[in-house]
Amino acid sequence: MDKSHEDLLDAETKRELTEEELQQKEKKKGGLTKEQREQLAAYEKERAKIRQERVDTLARKLLDRLSVWTETDKGPDVTRAFQEKMRLEVENLKMESFGIDILHAIGQTYVSKASGLLRSQKFFGIGGFFSRLRDKGTLVKETWNTISSAIDAQQTMEDMAKMEQKGGEDWTDEKRAEYERRVTGKILTAAWRGSKFEIQSVLREVCDSILNDKKVHLNKRLERAQALVLIGDVFVRAERSPEEEGDYLVFEQLVAEAAMKKDKEEDHKKKKDRKSFHSHKDKEQKDKEPAASTP
Repeated sequence: MDKSHEDLLDAETKRELTEEELQQKEKKKGGLTKEQREQLAAYEKERAKIRQERVDTLARKLLDRLSVWTETDKGPDVTRAFQEKMRLEVENLKMESFGIDILHAIGQTYVSKASGLLRSQKFFGIGGFFSRLRDKGTLVKETWNTISSAIDAQQTMEDMAKMEQKGGEDWTDEKRAEYERRVTGKILTAAWRGSKFEIQSVLREVCDSILNDKKVHLNKRLERAQALVLIGDVFVRAERSPEEEGDYLVFEQLVAEAAMKKDKEEDHKKKKDRKSFHSHKDKEQKDKEPAASTP
């Protein structure tokens, strides 16, 4: 049938439908009614507005922090004092829950974004191009890590539910406690990676805001980039002493255990796959060999 005829018939059919039937059809077609879609659009718009306000606020605060260095003569003494100020901040933050990971995430974002601008001014901007390419690769990897952590947590919860339902002699109190600890660790891992993804996502926008503002002279933006590198270098080097690690926070320990178990499971799977692959190859090789002639 001609497409124009199809459109005409569809229009006639719609005119015959009652208002209630139309609403039902819209709901089936998109999963949401027109009113629900409008509410969702309004919600997304409000979320975008709140996020932009957050980015603007953080950008102003970051500029105030950078101005301690950018609005001076930037001499060696000032630079050392600026770095020492950042180290003191690290000392306060590193003992917070996931403090080291947060500092590293912030530092890596600062260095990555600032280096991209600085490199874009050298070698015809080729360095800046590769920095942007690397940033995209990092973003894809972080997105995948966030999604896979959530899937992993869901799978572990389902496995525990099956074991609980099955019961039996193997499902002891010790086994249940072990699974509960593992599930908690995986849930915390997924929550942390989601939070980290959000932190770095917002910080990227903040850095873009202060480094790519065309109303500001390029030299000033380059100074901001240099200051970001100074801060980022201090943050990515943050670490706890052996004595401080003794106070390992319980949530971090659960996440670390979950990560270790996942690595062991992946290593076991890889070894199993390699063994299966080599066994298959050996069988193929034997099948290819001519059968020995009987005397």
